[in-house]
Amino acid sequence: MKPGRVQLRRVLLLAALATGALLTVHVAFHRPLGVAGEAPADGYFRIPAVFHVHTTLSDGGGSPDEVIRAAREAGVAVLGLTDHNNLDAKPFEGYRDGVLVLVGSELSTPSGHVLGVGLERDPAFRFNGDGLDALEDVRLLGGVPFAAHPFSTRADLHFTGFDLPGPWGLELLNGDSDARRAGPRLLLTAFCYRLNPDYALLAAISSIDPVLERWDRLLAERDVPGLAGADAHSRLALTRSRALRFPAYQALFRQARNYLLLASPLSGDAGADRRAVLDALAAGRFYIGIDALAPADGFSFTVENQEGRRFTMGDQVDAAGRLRARVGGRVPQATRIVLRRDGQVVGESASRIEVPLPGPGVYRVEAWLPGWPVPWVITNPIYVFDAATREARRQRAAWPGPPAPPRESAPLVFAAKPPFSAEHDEGSTMEQSVVEPRTGPGDADVYRLGFRLAPPGPERRFTWCALVNREARDLSAWKGLRFRLRADGEYRLWVELRDPNPASADEGLEWWMASARSSTEWSEVQLPFGRFRTLNPRSDGRLDPDRIQAVVFMLDHASVKPGTRGTIRFSDVGVYR
Repeated sequence: MKPGRVQLRRVLLLAALATGALLTVHVAFHRPLGVAGEAPADGYFRIPAVFHVHTTLSDGGGSPDEVIRAAREAGVAVLGLTDHNNLDAKPFEGYRDGVLVLVGSELSTPSGHVLGVGLERDPAFRFNGDGLDALEDVRLLGGVPFAAHPFSTRADLHFTGFDLPGPWGLELLNGDSDARRAGPRLLLTAFCYRLNPDYALLAAISSIDPVLERWDRLLAERDVPGLAGADAHSRLALTRSRALRFPAYQALFRQARNYLLLASPLSGDAGADRRAVLDALAAGRFYIGIDALAPADGFSFTVENQEGRRFTMGDQVDAAGRLRARVGGRVPQATRIVLRRDGQVVGESASRIEVPLPGPGVYRVEAWLPGWPVPWVITNPIYVFDAATREARRQRAAWPGPPAPPRESAPLVFAAKPPFSAEHDEGSTMEQSVVEPRTGPGDADVYRLGFRLAPPGPERRFTWCALVNREARDLSAWKGLRFRLRADGEYRLWVELRDPNPASADEGLEWWMASARSSTEWSEVQLPFGRFRTLNPRSDGRLDPDRIQAVVFMLDHASVKPGTRGTIRFSDVGVYR
């Protein structure tokens, strides 16, 4: 080899070693930036909170005790556990090791996942419905709902229910989505993690501009609180049976936090503090700060009217009169603060902004640090509108009420006597007397599903109890199925319509399902045919209302907890349009 080429290789090798050494030093000694400035004087206490956390009660790597300990060590005051589709962490709720623990759930639906923060109780039913059902369950269980990882790169995690009704919020930051978008940058995360876990996780962060743009479009219609979700698992699956404990919960909890703005500090009364936290979340009275970049506990955004009254994030401000925005607090030296109105920049400055507001709108703030693709701080909005606009926005965010009386309805005609047969697996039991004559609303006949659902086991993987009518019927002239429902408790049950599909393994029938929720009072249920869905891998892609072969009301271990015993009553089973 020529001497010149040998020399060039040596130079390149030395340059690579020097670059690696500099990178190692930079990573190892990286620390959050220092902050300076006046502490906020807005009268609110800032409470650091982390939500969307998984444990070994679903697909997380650590037990609830371990996760709570990690939260305390990371300086988290409020921890939201949200295991998948269950509330099994309820025994850990309340103050544990100095941390206020709220238990909710991440609900899987065909529209994506819904994060239910702080659910009040663990019901007998399983979470198994569509997006509208999930939002209804979170509301009725006293929680605060958020659309989880709305722009995940995984199709089954991507949220598509943006048209769903109700005052649900939106995850703006999500740890799992960051990791999936990072691509080759995950190699840098893996290289840096042992040197500096906080920096390594920061290296996986990517732009959230599409999420912020979608948030602004939602905010144009109604109030929408924006949340940082840790989506913490501390578990990296290698195979079905092997996984690494990576990354650590402590490191995840030091990344992005939600700073709740409370009128008083946490009192130590778990019930009162839980209510204060959920009220702040529902109102959007908090902001997101990436503490791994710089401590965000000293940030402030307020609007002051001409009488000197101050308003903060989540507040509604009358648009009349002169209004002034004040943004700042304790921030790093190189901070660039951006004030947005309806998504558009109306003010920008270093470290501090104090400007008159140009008119009505949705005002929010981003604080940026050089070299990073996401804002260091994202505030929830302050809403500046007149009374009529506020009311219109409130109505657009309202939960749907009971279904309106249909324009036209008709009872299903049953030739079979009794109309429904009681059917179940070998381990479960049912009351065989199905009909209660003239005991329903308006002296209508009632169909009773009295059940005890057996737990599944090695020899019986699927347990179920059902009322079944196998009469062929044409329902194509109608919009959907309707009935009245009452039970001795809260249950979710499957309402099934079965139509022909020669490719189906279920006796040539495809089972189309929708979920209905019971209460202890009679309620009207209307299920349009469009809400019925199938899990059949050989689906023909459509429900055929003109060829219905069976109408079924069913409970299984995916809809209620095994071992549950109860009674559900149906009346006025028919169709509507």
